Amino acid sequence: MHTFTRRKLLGCLAATGSLPLLSACVAPSQSRTLIPTEPARTAMLLPLTGPQARLGQSMAKAVWLVEDRSGLRQRVEIFDTGPSPVGAAAAARLADGAGAEVIVGPLFADHTASVMKTKPRAQVISLSNDDRLTETGAWVFGVTPAHSAEAAVAFTKQKGFGSMAMLQPGGAFGVRSAEALARAARAQRVKLMPPIQNANPGDFNRRLNANADGVAADSIYIPAADAEGLKLARMAGSAGKAVIGSLQWADVPPDTLGDIKSMSFTGPDPTLFGRLSSSYQNELGEEMGIISGLAVDAVMLAFGLPRDRRGQVQLAGNAPVEGLLGQCSFRKDRTCMRNLAILQVNNGRIVKVG
Repeated sequence: MHTFTRRKLLGCLAATGSLPLLSACVAPSQSRTLIPTEPARTAMLLPLTGPQARLGQSMAKAVWLVEDRSGLRQRVEIFDTGPSPVGAAAAARLADGAGAEVIVGPLFADHTASVMKTKPRAQVISLSNDDRLTETGAWVFGVTPAHSAEAAVAFTKQKGFGSMAMLQPGGAFGVRSAEALARAARAQRVKLMPPIQNANPGDFNRRLNANADGVAADSIYIPAADAEGLKLARMAGSAGKAVIGSLQWADVPPDTLGDIKSMSFTGPDPTLFGRLSSSYQNELGEEMGIISGLAVDAVMLAFGLPRDRRGQVQLAGNAPVEGLLGQCSFRKDRTCMRNLAILQVNNGRIVKVG
């Protein structure tokens, strides 16, 4: 295994100054049965080497930056998974042997499945967005298609739109997005039109204006922020439809979205995320992606977990905490409740509108 220290990854980061970041995230929930005590001994599994090393190192640097500037009592120990599930399992064994009570990560679904086969004593908070990993005993913290769909439907209802359609991307992501949107629409009693699949521009334009029953949708949800999604989002905006994107759109440069009429998308809290992102850019000279914000939220949540009377760390049933990617907490089924913000581009700036 490779050793990566703060000094090595943070380089010449200044030791002065402070960041008023995420103070709400580290405050444990209190009740008659849960008591605050020492933060959970937390380890993190990230790909610090291999093809995804740049992403893993960015996540590590974001976590360490917050730790170094926020005066936390606890520091996370980071273990390198490398590029493979085998490496993830080896890293989990090291973390378990070091006495970790909570393991944050790994990032990928197959890595998480491999980690769970080692039967770690620690609770595992996977950063994957695959809710099926709960069946392995992992807690799933990644931003799932359901999180974006729930926020999009709530925004649609808030704005009083009568019906909603969806441009369904291909593959497993498209299927999961369609299923999540259908569940959210039923729960919030929003009329959902049949999904639009594999649409060429002409067919897409016809479907926007009327479905098979001659009824048009007021809004359209576009999960995939790819070239096709961007092209059809512009078309829908020009047709007067409210366009709502998933979290994928939060990584699209604002100047790319500024000309799309009525475009909204789910994303992180612009104030908290923007504050950390700016500090990250100023100190390290690099852009900080949303996935790095997810890593920060997971570690801060782990540090704030309460314990029961026996001293066991409790993950479910706690009050939500404010994170970079909205309020979050774990349900008893090991899935994560998360309230993403609804964002828009206004004069080149990303602003929160819901």
